[in-house]
Amino acid sequence: MLVFRFGQGMYFPFSTIHYHNVVGIPLSLIGVGLGSLAVASVASGLVSGPLSDRYGRKPVMLAALAGSAAAFAAFAFVEGFAGYLLVSVAAGLAGNTTFDAARNAMVADVTEPGRRARAYGLVRVGGNAGWALGPMVAGLTAASVGSEGVYRALFLGASALIALLAVVLALMLKESLPTRSEHTPRPGGSGLRSALADGPFLALLAAGVLLYYVFTQDWQALPIYAKNFLGVPDGRIGLFLGANGLMVILLQLPISYAIDHTSKVWALLTGAALFGASSATLLLTESFLGILVAFAIFFTLAEMTLEVAGAALAADLAPARLRGTYLALFGACFGAAYGVSPIVAGALLEARLPAVIWQIQLLAAALAAIALVILRAISGQQKAEG
Repeated sequence: MLVFRFGQGMYFPFSTIHYHNVVGIPLSLIGVGLGSLAVASVASGLVSGPLSDRYGRKPVMLAALAGSAAAFAAFAFVEGFAGYLLVSVAAGLAGNTTFDAARNAMVADVTEPGRRARAYGLVRVGGNAGWALGPMVAGLTAASVGSEGVYRALFLGASALIALLAVVLALMLKESLPTRSEHTPRPGGSGLRSALADGPFLALLAAGVLLYYVFTQDWQALPIYAKNFLGVPDGRIGLFLGANGLMVILLQLPISYAIDHTSKVWALLTGAALFGASSATLLLTESFLGILVAFAIFFTLAEMTLEVAGAALAADLAPARLRGTYLALFGACFGAAYGVSPIVAGALLEARLPAVIWQIQLLAAALAAIALVILRAISGQQKAEG
């Protein structure tokens, strides 16, 4: 996970800066490209989850890594919007959502329910070590080199790292798929229908989309907002992005331990409140310090809660035979939100209305809290009836 997230950290935070400031793609069209990537990732999640339930976690993970390596290499040679859109769709079809769904299913396969939050937390610590180092290295490299061509080199470096990771996992990773039975669902069939008929799980999906709206929007909007609206240099942008990863390394395991010993629904409600606090801080301040507090503290605490409690709750709600399907659908919440949030952010930044971004985020956090209350009510009713 460290290598995978390091490679992603070299690309995603600075991709908007490169494609807008160097290639010349308007922010609104960059939002369309990111939205297309997200839509493609949702589509891949609908297929990859059932596939991992039938054929195994490992082959799905390796296919996703190979697709990500190819996409990052292609991104380095994009010269206009048409190429950017095409590569974005390809990256969504075989990339992050597919890998994370199979990985999360593998983690659930080998851990007991009462330890899943800690297991997901441990995975995130490794991943966020990469997130901490990737943006810092990329930001410092861009600041020291000072050449527009440095971004392309960073994208190619990300591709090489992910390709290396695929080779290592192909040689060392063992399959964790539970023993098959005659009841194993066929890809795209009864598994998806069963998951989408589960009331509490549907409420979790609604909350997940809303919370990931805030999560995905800030990662894309804040770097360009900081640079083009507040004049924050690349080195400082890398600093507040890297601080996010460092906070996860320090606090993710204690927070995961606490989540394992409390209600995951209440944990997610706390995460929604923290996302709201982050958006409120950005709404009320226009400074590097405000961004640092909002992103490195409030946003990071909310992220740590969402990523661990959300996946653990999805795994708890899932029948063992549909674990990959449930986790893929929950993972698709990220893609669904990513299909909307950058388009909204790009349009509002083009219109020079950044405050509206944070206002919409406050509404999304509030609606997510309502969905979580509904989830808790439905679950309580089902237990009473059972």
